[in-house]
Formats: sequence, C-alpha cells, structure tokens
Amino acid sequence: DGGRVISYRDGAMASVSVVEDADGVSRLRIDNRQQEGSSSSLLADARQALLPLLLHPAPRRALFLGLGTSVTAASAAQEVTLQVDAVELLPEVIAASAQFAQVAGDGTRAATANPRLHLMAADARRYVRSAEARYDLIVSDNFHPARSGSGALYTVEHFRAVHERLTESGVFCQWLPLHQLDLDTLRSIVQSFMAVYPNGAAMLATNSLDTPVLGLVARHDGSRFNLQQVRDRLGNHHLPQRLADFGLADDLAVLGSFIAGPQALARFAGDAPLNTDDRPVVAYRAPRLTYAPDSQPRERLLSLLQQLRVEPGEVVDAGSDILWVQRLTAYRAARDRFLAVGQHVHPVADPREMLRQVREPLLEVLHISPDFRPAYDPLLQLAYGLARSDAAGAQALLQALRQAQPSRPEAGHALTRLAVATP
Repeated sequence: DGGRVISYRDGAMASVSVVEDADGVSRLRIDNRQQEGSSSSLLADARQALLPLLLHPAPRRALFLGLGTSVTAASAAQEVTLQVDAVELLPEVIAASAQFAQVAGDGTRAATANPRLHLMAADARRYVRSAEARYDLIVSDNFHPARSGSGALYTVEHFRAVHERLTESGVFCQWLPLHQLDLDTLRSIVQSFMAVYPNGAAMLATNSLDTPVLGLVARHDGSRFNLQQVRDRLGNHHLPQRLADFGLADDLAVLGSFIAGPQALARFAGDAPLNTDDRPVVAYRAPRLTYAPDSQPRERLLSLLQQLRVEPGEVVDAGSDILWVQRLTAYRAARDRFLAVGQHVHPVADPREMLRQVREPLLEVLHISPDFRPAYDPLLQLAYGLARSDAAGAQALLQALRQAQPSRPEAGHALTRLAVATP
C-alpha cells in the first residue's frame, strides 16, 4: 500500500525494477525478487567502499565488481585522485542505478556524471581474466551466493585471476552477505580465498545484526596493514565526505573492524572443500539456506565471532606502539560485547523505554573500551531526546557518559547547554 514503481526494464537476462514504498524508500529488484540495495542503506553501502579504500596508502585506480545501486562504487569515486572502473552484468541495473544518485560532497548528483567513475556492462569473471590494467584496489560485491552463477565469483580460479589484476601493493576485498550465507558454505569460500591469499583477514562492514556483511581482505604481497599508513591516509585523504559520518573517524574505527586473522580463518575453514570451477560446491549448497533456513543472521554472526579472533600483531603492524595495540584489543572486545547485547534490544520510539533497554549494556561496553563510538553516540542522542521530558534523567546519563569517556567533550557540552536551558 502506498508504493509505486519508479522504473522498470526488461532485459535479455532479467527484469530490473526500482520500487518505492509508502515511506519513500526505493529498492532495486531483479525479477521482482532479489533486493539489490535500497536508498536507506547509504551508510552500509558506502562503508563497503571506504573501509578497503582507507586500507591502501595511496590508491590511484580501483575496480568494483558488481554495481547494484552504485552507491559503493560512487562513494569511492568521490576521491579526486582515484579512477574507478565498475563492472555490472546487467545493463538494466546500470540504468536503474541513476535512481539512487546521492548528493555528494562535491555536488555530483548521478554516478554517471562523475568522470572518474567508468561503468561497464560486462561479466565480472570474464573482465577480470581479460583486462590488461592493474588495480591498486579491487572490491567485489556481496553477491547472493544462491543466485544462479554467483557461486562462480567465489571460486579459487576467480580469486587467482583477481590476484593477477592487482598491483604489487594492491588490496582485494571480497564482501560476503552473511545474512544470505550459512556457515558451512562460508567455510568453503574462506578455504578458497585462503588458497590464493594465505595471509588474508576478515572484517565486518557494519555492526548490523540483521544484515551482517563479512569482508575477506588481503594484500597482493601478503604483507600486514601498517598503522602509520592508515593514520596518514585518514589525515590526507581526498574524499569530500566526513569520515566520522560513516563511523570511520580514526584508526581504531578502521582497524577495529577486523574480526579474524589468517590463523583463525584457517582454523574456521578446517577441512571444508574448495569451491572450484569443476567442483562448484557453493552453487549447490547455498540455495538450501534460502528455502530451508536453519538459523537467523544474528545467530550466525554471533557464532562466527565466538570462533574467530585476531592474534596480536597478526593483521596490523603497529610498530612499538604497545598502548595502541591494547586499545585496539579493548575496542574489538567492546564491539563483540556490543553485538552480543544488541540481540536483546527491541527498538522503540519512546526514548525513556529505549534508554531502559540500552543504558546499562552500552555503559558496560564503554567501560570495556571508551573509544567505542557506536556505544557512546546512541546514548548521547538518547540524552538529547530525554532532555525534553526528563532533564534530571538526561543530566544523569550525560554525567555517566562523561565518566565513561572523559576525553570526549560532547557530553560535557551537552551538560552545559542543559544547565543553561533548565530553570
């Protein structure tokens, strides 16, 4: 009710539509079934570009496999020093992506209007095998593994072809939709990735429990990511976006997204069969979860976090900065706790009821790591909302926030404003 079709195109391989619901949220659909992204997922889609982009010290050319709404590739192309190629199988998806154009920092409205973004209608596997260019960064979309043909994008042969397209210092990131993927199928994909990138690691795109997206990341030369390079990159990027708006304000937010190093990934994969062209186990196994789901996405994510870990110094070279390594370890522990307590939270509009659910759990997370902004920011916003009806309650919450993170000025500033506004 209240929805409408924004665009519709019949193609040789699929019908592609953009449908807007009564709340104004537009969704890209293929054959009226599979949702390929929406106008409400800007944060998650942009982070899938920004996270790998910030892991390379100075990227000049990037390749994105899969376009969808174009938000991911277009977010990367906002960097003025970066040329971006994006390959999409369905020409109709390229046309429909114009409906999801976001206003960027430089005023560019449509992905196709950005001269640094080159969109190509082509098969991703064929393009990777036939292209002559080498890329500093290759990002592969979180293809639905049960979709016909998608399993071929998770094979050893394809991962090897991607490796050949990278520059010597190049970074490859393969995003995986854990909300559409069972853990046994994931083990085969990890096994296949590690066969080509034995020093690979895993990271989370966001802290979502309902649509968790896992990234397998590696460098062409197998080296670790360097703390100082990430700091320099954060300080000298050429992106118009405020990285803080995407939860990537500092080195802890970027490097704290890792959940596993190569040792943990190897243990997790165990003896799972490789996914290869002549033994396409993903193509046969993945559809089962779609038609006979055995678990919820959040259950799979929390189970995965219990099985994975990052050994100190395994993924990030922090030099002799031992204190920062300790902060990073605490940050990751806080993230895991944040996700664990999040499964018991039921969002409501009433700030008092919401605060009743999250106040103590989020303060507990902040005591583990005062640097963990995903726990700090919601409490700060709840304090603002509560101030309208319960000034004393808002003041108590702000005091608790200031004690949990004394180095952040926001709670103190809010306390001062509240004191001035309260008779």
